[in-house]
This record gives sequence, C-alpha cells and structure tokens, in this order.
Amino acid sequence: MLFGLQNLNTTKGQQNPIETARASLRTLSERGVRIPNEVAAPIIRAQKVGDLKNADPELERSFWSAYGTLNSRIKPREDAKTYYRHFFYVILASLLLLQLYHSASITVQARLIDTGKALQALDSPAGASAEVIAKAAAKRSDLEKEQGAYLHLTRYLMAGPAVLAKLVSFGTATPIGLREDAVARVELELATSFVGGFLLPVLYGMLGAIAFVLRRLSDDWAGREVSRDLRNRYSLRVPIGALSGLAAGWLLQPTAATVVSSLSPFALAFVAGYSAELVFAAMDRIVGAFTSKAAPEDGRNADAPPARAEDAVLEEPDPAEPASTPAVDNFGAPLTTAPSSRAQANLDV
Repeated sequence: MLFGLQNLNTTKGQQNPIETARASLRTLSERGVRIPNEVAAPIIRAQKVGDLKNADPELERSFWSAYGTLNSRIKPREDAKTYYRHFFYVILASLLLLQLYHSASITVQARLIDTGKALQALDSPAGASAEVIAKAAAKRSDLEKEQGAYLHLTRYLMAGPAVLAKLVSFGTATPIGLREDAVARVELELATSFVGGFLLPVLYGMLGAIAFVLRRLSDDWAGREVSRDLRNRYSLRVPIGALSGLAAGWLLQPTAATVVSSLSPFALAFVAGYSAELVFAAMDRIVGAFTSKAAPEDGRNADAPPARAEDAVLEEPDPAEPASTPAVDNFGAPLTTAPSSRAQANLDV
C-alpha cells in the first residue's frame, strides 16, 4: 500500500491529528488502497465529533490505535524495496570482503608453496665455482625475502581466525618443530576450505534470494500491497536461499555437457538461492530413491507396464502330459462356462 502521511509534511503540533488522519484516508482512497474497517471507522467517528476533547475514552483509544496503524503499518511498497535494498547492500559488501579474503588466502598459499619448492631446488652442486655459489646465495636471499613477505601477509590474514582459535582452544599449546611456512600453509588451507566451502556459498545463496525478492518487488502486481505484507511474504526467502546455496554443492551434481556443469560452485550457489526449487527437486529425487513402493497383492511388479495382447506368447502343450477333457453337457456339447447347480446335478445323474 501507499502511505499518504509522508506527503502531508505536517507535525502533530501544527495540525489537528483528526484532519491529518482524514487527509491520509482520502489520499489512500484516491490511490486505490483498500483501508481496513477497523482503521477507517474510528477516524470517521472522531471526525464527526470534531475534537478529541469532546470524545469518549473508548473513541479516543480507538482513534489513536487507528492513527498509529496509519503511521506504522500502511506504508508504500517503496519501504519494502528500501528494506531489501539495504539488506542487499549489506550482503553484497560482506560477500565482496569475504571473497577478497578467500582470493588473497589462495594466492598467498600458492606463492608460499612455490617459494618453498624454489628454495629446496637451490642446492649448489659440489665443486661449483664461487660465481655460481654467489648467484645461488643471492637468489636464495631474494626467495627468503619473498617468503618472509608472504608469511607477514599470512599473519594479517589469520589474525581473525587466530583470535577465534584462542577462544575455543582452552590453552592448547602450539606444535613445535614445524617450519613457519609449513604452519602458514596449513592455516591458509583450513581457512580457504572453510570460507570457500561454507561461508561463501551461504552468502551467494542469500544474494540470489535477495535478487529474486527485488525482482518480484519491481513487478507492477505488487503495487497495492502494504509493506508489512510484502516483508512477511518474503521473510523466509533469505534463510531458504542461504540453505539452498549451502546445500547446492551437496545435492546438485552436474553431468557432463550441460549448462549446470559450466557453472562454478559459487555461481551454482547463487542460482540455487535465486531458485530454491532446484534444491528441493533434488532432495525429492533423493528421498524418492530411498522410498520403495508397496508391492501389490497379486505379486506383480508395480513398476512393470501392463501386458498387451500382442505381446502374449502362446505356449505349446507338452505331449507328455495328457490333454484335459473338456466338460460337456448331457447332449455332448462342450461347456464354455461353469455349469449352474441345476446343470451340475443333471451331469451327476
């Protein structure tokens, strides 16, 4: 719904609240907004009285309740857009920061591995000249400086996780006897695995859900709905998107030569958050695979297609078995159906 109080530019001390509420009702009615009876009736009764000083306490209480509803609940669709737009900015900023942290951690981890391998390959051969040994020493010095710079960056990247680790470690001692670069690589590996496997898919799923909500709010069909109703309608969309983004990597296994197979895990989490039905459909297929149908009473396979007349195979009689003699009546004619009790009595005579 659209909220008319914002266009009045008045305060309580400058205008009678009854006139303010009446102007708001008129503005909402002109815009085609449906006003609940419990909101309109007290305002109309107060308008007939003319002044709240002359109104009874029950009418005054009902009026202020309706007046508060106009000020707090009947808001424009733009308010719902603003709410989810701010939510979108918060999620996007968090996602960009976390993505930057993830990319920096992967880069630093890769460079630490490369510098470590390069330092191990710098062993000077026996009998090398002084010039070769000097060049190897200079290169080793450069690699050690580069490694020290990346280790310094690792300390910055692991500052937050280190504080969290101290809070939950309960005084666990740091292992000794390990090189600093090896410890740094392990720490970066754990950080990138957790961020890339859990936090980023959740944020990408939430971002996809917010994109879905903003697209729905931009449609014209939501033009006459109140902000409260719109926010209640999409209140569960964001947590569902977060769950879908997290579960997309577990449930959606893309096959070769498909559009889904070309998507990265983060893009797949975004798509799953935008359309949570993908994850729900995958969950239904998994549940259906573990759910067996009840077997029919006649013992036939319930999943087997019905037999057709043209598929029937005629079995030839076995010559070793005697042929059954068809039943005949008293006149020698074969019986095509089971004889009745009277006919059976005549046969037994």
